[in-house]
Amino acid sequence: MGSKTIQVVLPDELTGFVERSVKGGRYQDEGEVVREALRRLEIAELADELKQFEQAFAGGHQRPETEEEIQRIEAAVKAGR
Repeated sequence: MGSKTIQVVLPDELTGFVERSVKGGRYQDEGEVVREALRRLEIAELADELKQFEQAFAGGHQRPETEEEIQRIEAAVKAGR
């Protein structure tokens, strides 16, 4: 897996959280904290998409999928998510 360096500006509250996470020994460095946060965000989004997908096939919603929703699911499938 390749990597790319990006620069992110965080508010003081989040900067403090990142610093405390590293100082507490839970993470080795700030980048590891951010990577873990992004992985968790992705997992949460995928879980939400899966829930919506399951509801659609179980008849658990009251409206048909929009074209935008179908395209988003197709893009996720193509991206291997």
